[in-house]
Amino acid sequence: MATRSPSRTVISTIRDSASKAPSTTVSSSGAKGHPARRCSSSPGSTDTSLDGSLSLPPTTQGPLVTGSVDPAKVTHLNRILRWGMQGDDIKNLQQRLKDLRFDPGPIDGKFGTGTQMAIWAFQGLVQGLNNLAQSDTVNDKLWQAMQANVEVLPRRADKPGERHFEIYLPVQAAVLFDNNVPVLLTHISSGSNEKWCDWVKRDTDDHGMPVSPPIVRYECGRSKTPGGVFTFYRRSLGTRYGPLGGMYNPVYFNYSIAVHGANKVPKKPASHGCVRIPEWIANYFPTMVKNGDKVFVWNGKKEPEAITKTESMPVFNRVDPHPPSTIPTSTT
Repeated sequence: MATRSPSRTVISTIRDSASKAPSTTVSSSGAKGHPARRCSSSPGSTDTSLDGSLSLPPTTQGPLVTGSVDPAKVTHLNRILRWGMQGDDIKNLQQRLKDLRFDPGPIDGKFGTGTQMAIWAFQGLVQGLNNLAQSDTVNDKLWQAMQANVEVLPRRADKPGERHFEIYLPVQAAVLFDNNVPVLLTHISSGSNEKWCDWVKRDTDDHGMPVSPPIVRYECGRSKTPGGVFTFYRRSLGTRYGPLGGMYNPVYFNYSIAVHGANKVPKKPASHGCVRIPEWIANYFPTMVKNGDKVFVWNGKKEPEAITKTESMPVFNRVDPHPPSTIPTSTT
């Protein structure tokens, strides 16, 4: 990596070159060098005025982000980084993501699953790109953006001693704030909103309470992750099987909907309604939150507080009275 020459650019203007989203330039003189902006991939969306005052339409998608990058201190890539590569440049990428509180897993210089998910989360939370616009690779322009002094700000403020979790479905990412400071930024995979019918093994009920012995039956449902305001109210350690499928270290916030670890957390919404996070993050996530902590879920259409109680309810599974005659050997 080599260094290059000076001029100061606001981080909110840096977009990955692979994105088709329009790029907007804001002078670093605006808002005293710290212009907060709304992360959004919607064409025609409005951000902030140059005096830093926010103008937020109801279709908010991500957190507020401030920061700037000084090209005089920036290093540059000699190649485009992608899955399967190894080297010191990959290790530098991983360390930078970790410094920004995106957890890429081991800092081992190998571009694998953890690095990929952290890159998606950065593009979603900092650049406001949805999963369709997020790149799987890191080019020099994206690497420059990662070297900015990024500050992710909460959309809902904590009182002293409080923490809360903000989930942004349009960009498939979430942030845990402690005293308004981001302590974890992560990629997620939420409900795909598809209807489904399948054999289900469950050892918890619709409220996450244990059921013994486990039930195996044919159920139908819709993979919905509702928006709204919730609180964490229960957690389990290890793998549990609920009406929405297998969950590792689930922390429940909306009936059987939980934040939980999964070995597959794809770029797109793919769960039955829960909020999947990478398994290595799920190893410690339950220790970072407590029952009673608030959870705000943005659905891209309304502010969480504007979502009605009916709209925020999950879609409860129904038992199919005419299931297939053959029960599969695996129901996970």
